[in-house]
Amino acid sequence: MPAKAKTPASAAAPKKKGGKLKFVFFMMIACLAMPFMLPTILMLLAGLIPTYVTFWTDDDPEKRGAACVSSMNIAGMVPFIIDLWAKGQTTGNALRILSESNTWFVILGAAAIGHLIAYAVPQAVATLSLTTNDNRIKSLKKNLELIKESWGADVGAVKAEKSGH
Repeated sequence: MPAKAKTPASAAAPKKKGGKLKFVFFMMIACLAMPFMLPTILMLLAGLIPTYVTFWTDDDPEKRGAACVSSMNIAGMVPFIIDLWAKGQTTGNALRILSESNTWFVILGAAAIGHLIAYAVPQAVATLSLTTNDNRIKSLKKNLELIKESWGADVGAVKAEKSGH
């Protein structure tokens, strides 16, 4: 068996150009925006607690349940972030919004709906798939009977082969 030719590591994966420059630029923008975004970040840190817990506890390597919960959790956060932006981005407004019970009801309710979707949808798809397969098997058996009536009983018979094994 011939040996594989070794290729240098630099030839296998070309280096990204400007990677460090992009990172530095992004960090500069983030640092400049931080004082203005602090109330929003505070709300996101508090409101996305169900997402953090789900990411830590989800055993699936692809984190499908966590993705479902996080998307619904973010959807539950959006109205309150828009409310914060409309009333002014102050820490006082963020804490006022977070101190309301309706805020937590919507945020946690949205996360719960995400958990429900992550739990129910795979089971619903499996049930639908099984039902579809059962109906297909019934249809094929019915068609086999029609073919047997037209062509004879030997059409659907399976013949055993003799082998020397």
